[in-house]
Amino acid sequence: MIAEPSSIRIDPMLRHDDLTAPISPKRSHLCSRANAQAVAARMFDAGARQVSVVRTGDILQPFRVIPALVDDPNVELELRYA
Repeated sequence: MIAEPSSIRIDPMLRHDDLTAPISPKRSHLCSRANAQAVAARMFDAGARQVSVVRTGDILQPFRVIPALVDDPNVELELRYA
């Protein structure tokens, strides 16, 4: 189910600046912009009419895929039907 745009709120995430353990290669792949784009494309192909990829500033989740258009300077990508 795709959430309505009015029900989506972007909260600043906790920053993990004190992270001392190295990030695993699998997490690096899953956290990549390329993976976020692939997830957004799959959501769009599955019927979401609007999808945004937003930069979060969090090293454990640097990108968030949201099933709505977002008016934010951290938007990396928007997919929408014309």
